[in-house]
Amino acid sequence: MIRVAIGGKSKSLLGHLSVNPPPPDPTDETYEQWEQDNLIVFYWLIQNIEPALASNLTEFPTAKTLWDSLVVTYSRKKYKLQTFDLHVKANGIKQNGSPLEDFLIVMQGVWGEIERRDLKPMTCTIDIATYNKIWSEQKIFQFLNGLADNMMP
Repeated sequence: MIRVAIGGKSKSLLGHLSVNPPPPDPTDETYEQWEQDNLIVFYWLIQNIEPALASNLTEFPTAKTLWDSLVVTYSRKKYKLQTFDLHVKANGIKQNGSPLEDFLIVMQGVWGEIERRDLKPMTCTIDIATYNKIWSEQKIFQFLNGLADNMMP
């Protein structure tokens, strides 16, 4: 999404996520423009990161080094940890007096995130069906766990 946001503002700035910077030369006007553009991209990256995390990321010298670090940290290889965290979050969501529809919308949002991150390497239709059944039961358990006490039978 960050690539889309930056590309939507300026395609030329996308290079700041993938191309190494030119050698520093404060007397070169093109380097000065590169540095200004880099600060813009860096700012956009930091502004789209949760504040608690962003404060730890300001030491990166360029937008590319920051982006590379984010890719390593949040790449698909880390999805298992993110999926685990989302399951913990889903198990901790409570209705707490909110309307049932609102509670279900919140749960569906978390479940959608889990489904986007949970890699399913299965190719056999029987295995896929079995997995989907287990996942559906898991969602029912999480939903029932979060219902207000007066909603439970």
